[in-house]
Amino acid sequence: MEENYFKVNPDKINQNHFSLNKAESNHFLKSLRGNIGDEIWLLDGLGIAYKGLICSINDECISGDIINSFNDYGEPNYNINLIIGLIKGKRMDLLLEKATELGVKSIQPLALDNCVKTKLNQDRGEKIIISAAKQAGRSFFPTLHEITGLQDWLNTHTGEFSILCHYNSNDSMLRIIKKKQNSINIIVGPEGDFSERELDLFKKTKIQSVNLSPRRLRSESAAIVSIANVNQIMEN
Repeated sequence: MEENYFKVNPDKINQNHFSLNKAESNHFLKSLRGNIGDEIWLLDGLGIAYKGLICSINDECISGDIINSFNDYGEPNYNINLIIGLIKGKRMDLLLEKATELGVKSIQPLALDNCVKTKLNQDRGEKIIISAAKQAGRSFFPTLHEITGLQDWLNTHTGEFSILCHYNSNDSMLRIIKKKQNSINIIVGPEGDFSERELDLFKKTKIQSVNLSPRRLRSESAAIVSIANVNQIMEN
């Protein structure tokens, strides 16, 4: 069987034995036509991947033995936290998916002055993240935080290394990012851009800004480009 990844609840791993819930088992049995004796990859969402061997099928749920385990499987050795103004519908879904594939550790939606959307379906968002993590083979499932305001976020993240992505900046990530940093907050605005009030808040907190392109990017594009740039700088 080709390499496929399945979500396993950490409490369903006990003494080198595992079991999968009905949804994951159904995907294995019906979509992939798996069977006893197959080897599969398991992701616990907390940073550990397991290689497992299917040993039994009971009531349409599969179980088996752990062959090996791998800490931080598919994970970078630094943290990227994406802080982004809420964007509409499918664009937010796309962002959650691609940010997960690109290795972010957390996603913080912000309710900003120019946001068209004011609510986020948390359950749907988390399902998109888990699906993307399984597709990418990530052992850690990024945290999707509840919506907060900009001032509240700034108050609780004072002193952290943060980068504001804004087309009016004349600076670049390559100049600002130093490889000794192990955690980076990337801040991206909504469709309507940051308000003047919000830009003033960033200036007061002395958060550095960068320009990602000579062209104006949509919010989801800016987020994807910024994460990819950080990965390239940190991994080279």
